[in-house]
Amino acid sequence: MGTALAQTLAGNGHQVAMWDFFPDVVEDIRKRRKNRRFLPGLRLHPGICAVESAQECVSGASLVIISVPSSFVRATLVQALPTLGTRAVLLNVAKGFSPGTRHSMLSLFERLAPGHACAHLAGPCIANEIAGGLPTAIVIASTDLLAAKRVATWFSGQLFYPSTTTDVMGATLGGILKNVYAVLLGCLSGLSRPSRNLEASILSACIHEMASIAIAHGGKAQTLYGLAGLGDLIATGFSPDSHNRQLGQRLASGMSVVEIEKNLGWLPEGARATTAVCALAKDGGLRAPLAEWVRRVLAGAPPSLDGLLRVLRVSTQGSRR
Repeated sequence: MGTALAQTLAGNGHQVAMWDFFPDVVEDIRKRRKNRRFLPGLRLHPGICAVESAQECVSGASLVIISVPSSFVRATLVQALPTLGTRAVLLNVAKGFSPGTRHSMLSLFERLAPGHACAHLAGPCIANEIAGGLPTAIVIASTDLLAAKRVATWFSGQLFYPSTTTDVMGATLGGILKNVYAVLLGCLSGLSRPSRNLEASILSACIHEMASIAIAHGGKAQTLYGLAGLGDLIATGFSPDSHNRQLGQRLASGMSVVEIEKNLGWLPEGARATTAVCALAKDGGLRAPLAEWVRRVLAGAPPSLDGLLRVLRVSTQGSRR
């Protein structure tokens, strides 16, 4: 995702410096103007350069984008802090919980970088579509509306349409929650023959459960039923490029979480967030039968279409305990 966003910003006339944990990525960008590890086939804009360290990357920057899996966000941000300018806006891209907690990544940013304006990128963001110049609408969420508008201005272009919101809770939870339900939609695609009726029923139940959980914790309904919730769920739940959908499909094929992690080399965010999402629902006094079904499947319960349909019937009876 970081490379796709860099491509967008460079296309808008901004100079962009990139750094990556993987030295081969930095070398690839420098020597070949490509990032073959994450976006093969894309030639990078001339306004993008790669540098040797996180500190060099953020020095003098007006906007600092942290685009790594949630488990690496803390380490990345800590490396960048010593040379972070006082006026720099920090933008989080990871849609997961801070590891071992039920806190959003944006709250981690605010704790580690007090005094800095922090924002969160929400909405449907399939990286190769953004990098390929396909039209994309996103949401920039921040308690600092001026900072959110600054970020939106930097990204805004003929094919990239950012809006802003101060509903940080709704926007961040929307991105976290949809990962769990995208796993379920991936399972569905592997368990049943194509059925638009069933997909629509499951999708409706998923967004209702998502919205109920987010609203119980302070999010706004309009955020969850907009780009940051429903829009993101549709893109992540149905795109063949979605890692969380692929996780669900692999689970439906009979692979275990251990086998999937070994096969991929890592686990998509949905696998890491499911237990915390179920706990959030319980804390809010809610039943979350769909998220609980995903949790059981991740824990090793064999997924079945009959089992999912039973859960769907329970879900349609209401979520309040």
